[in-house]
Amino acid sequence: MLRDFTAGKTLADLVTVAGQIKTADARPATINRYLSVLRRIGNLAEQWGLLERAPRIRLLPERNERHVYLTPAEVQRLAAKCPPETRDLVRFAALTGLRRSELLRLTPADLRGDALLLDARTKSGRARMVPLPPEAAAIARRRLPWQVSLWALRRDFEDARTAAGLPHVHFHDLRHSYASWLVQSGQSMKAVKDLLGHASMTTTDRYAHLAAPHLVRAVSGLKIGGRAGEKPKAAAGRKRAR
Repeated sequence: MLRDFTAGKTLADLVTVAGQIKTADARPATINRYLSVLRRIGNLAEQWGLLERAPRIRLLPERNERHVYLTPAEVQRLAAKCPPETRDLVRFAALTGLRRSELLRLTPADLRGDALLLDARTKSGRARMVPLPPEAAAIARRRLPWQVSLWALRRDFEDARTAAGLPHVHFHDLRHSYASWLVQSGQSMKAVKDLLGHASMTTTDRYAHLAAPHLVRAVSGLKIGGRAGEKPKAAAGRKRAR
């Protein structure tokens, strides 16, 4: 692919080539992979003395967010197509919002009553406490540590999503679904951020649009009285201003 853009060009043309690549008919993520190769070429050229300074090549902003949210019924349908232990793992993932790597590292020592204490090996690099709903707490006490390997989980999940008629679903969508249920139940974005272990509110804000139905319900009972377009009546006994 890069040869189509670099044919006949020299190292001095790296920025020009980068500009041409940015106009390619491809997803931003794909274009950025090509731009990253050009960056590497420029850095090596500077390191080897072929260029005085590597050119600055900026990547495109990527919008790779998935907005696939399952209902509890869909999670149950998906889990029902899994072997028993993977079935509990799928349900537990949807009830806790934990990442797959966090799930597979859990041990009984991580349980603190009806909560999990995750160490600093999380993606954000911060420890966090995750309260467990009763159903998840019961699964944790029965199943931890999980006896499902990463390979087996991937195989079981892919088979289950096909059997359940949900071939587009990814395992990480269970985490997104957990967040969506929290937002739609009226929980604050700050609570969602802390439960998911996001490093910043920017990541959590991807779920903000799901709060709309809750906000509509919140204001639906507000009223002052009268009908729209109706002029307020003068108070009884009040004299007309001259």
